[in-house]
Amino acid sequence: MPLVSTEYASGSKTVVCTHCHSECKVARRAMSVFCPHCRKRLILEDYAIKNYTSVRELVTCGDVVVEKRGHVRARIKAGNLTVRGKIQGDVTARGSVKIGKTAHLIGDLEASVLEIEGGAVLQGFLRIGGAPPVKN
Repeated sequence: MPLVSTEYASGSKTVVCTHCHSECKVARRAMSVFCPHCRKRLILEDYAIKNYTSVRELVTCGDVVVEKRGHVRARIKAGNLTVRGKIQGDVTARGSVKIGKTAHLIGDLEASVLEIEGGAVLQGFLRIGGAPPVKN
């Protein structure tokens, strides 16, 4: 007899905490949870930015897409990032960053994988490869 119900096991996913970098198992449909390791809140939602957005920090374990008319002024921490519009701020992504030909990124970028289309504008320092260490 399994210790975890099959309904929970099939409806779960593993995310990495944006604060302490520990792996956490969460329900697939969850929008936010508290990290069992550091007790800080984790946002699990995906975001599509279609217009001007200015915040101090945009942090999610999900994916962020900045559309062609989107313009973000914020520090961004995300699972994956796709940029077709403008970003002013530092970016950290655990996964991949895809920068389209219409993108403008002004700020430092740290990611595991980077894809850039011709015509994109980047101003800042790049750190590509090697994700932060995962604590168990």
